Amino acid sequence: MSHGEREAWDQHWRELEGGDRSLFGTLASLVRKTILCRAVRHYTDRYFPPRGLFVEPGCGTAQASARVAPLERGLVAFDFSLPALAAARGSAVHRHFVCGDIRRLPFRDGSVAGIWNLGVMEHFHPGDGREILEEFRRVLAPRGCAILFWPPEFGLSRWVLAPFEWIRGKSTGKPFQFFPDEVNRLRSLRHARETLRGGGLEPVAADFTPRDSFIHVVAVGRKPAA
Repeated sequence: MSHGEREAWDQHWRELEGGDRSLFGTLASLVRKTILCRAVRHYTDRYFPPRGLFVEPGCGTAQASARVAPLERGLVAFDFSLPALAAARGSAVHRHFVCGDIRRLPFRDGSVAGIWNLGVMEHFHPGDGREILEEFRRVLAPRGCAILFWPPEFGLSRWVLAPFEWIRGKSTGKPFQFFPDEVNRLRSLRHARETLRGGGLEPVAADFTPRDSFIHVVAVGRKPAA
């Protein structure tokens, strides 16, 4: 991860707590706590076993994961942004907090029972995204799942945020985005399944439903048994 990428995300997480984006940060936090956390609980209950090591790479504030059932699970918050990890410490479920590069996870082959994240994969170009999926496959145990809340081109968040970004950019004369570049949004459910296969994961689900208010495609991929 380059220094520029790290600084962009550090700045993003700092600005969510104040400054020009404080209102957006408040609204985004509300969505994570009231809508996304229920969807994350649903999918983790459905696809994760009750015990083992589970990692949220690109955890951000981890607010959307606050309702994941701990059971006998070791839940790891993983991010390369220290401000994000500092915010994630407010989560009641994660036991461990690790700073590092999502493309080089510090876990042994086959040692992770499950992986999940929200709004992460769209920030990586397709080649990097495939490398990340291959890394997920490496660390996952056989039949372990990766649950990826992946924004599509046609999601509700784009319909809501894009007009505000355009208006702000026109009024200031400078490009404005609420998030760092989203260079790899999903184009369709078929694209979601093909992307999972390209990273060596078996597609289990590609859902676009009101469960998370049509904000993400939930792409679930499983590591083959052999």
